[in-house]
Amino acid sequence: RIEMRHFGVKVSIVEHGFFKAEEVNSDIIEKYLFKLWNRLTPEIRDSYGEKYLVEYIKAQRSSVKRLCDYDISNVIKCMEHALIAKYPRTRYRAGWHAKFFWLFLSYAPSCLSDML
Repeated sequence: RIEMRHFGVKVSIVEHGFFKAEEVNSDIIEKYLFKLWNRLTPEIRDSYGEKYLVEYIKAQRSSVKRLCDYDISNVIKCMEHALIAKYPRTRYRAGWHAKFFWLFLSYAPSCLSDML
């Protein structure tokens, strides 16, 4: 964003929360996780254990059900405002997730946000 200012380009950042598109469903993600798991060496799989994968997938399913929103209109509204407003904002936060989860991280130093 700051680098582009030199060229006269104003960049707005849309920080969105968790959204779930119909095209990207849990089955596709789980198949990909199993594919990655099977590509690991036996030593690495043994160090994590089969239980790790099962628990990870269970936690992912639960997170998607509880946290993800199907209505992406908030993201689209932010993008629309950033594109057509006379004075677009520097940052837009779409969805309650972005306001709650990412607000702190967006202003925190990179080293802290990377650690979290």
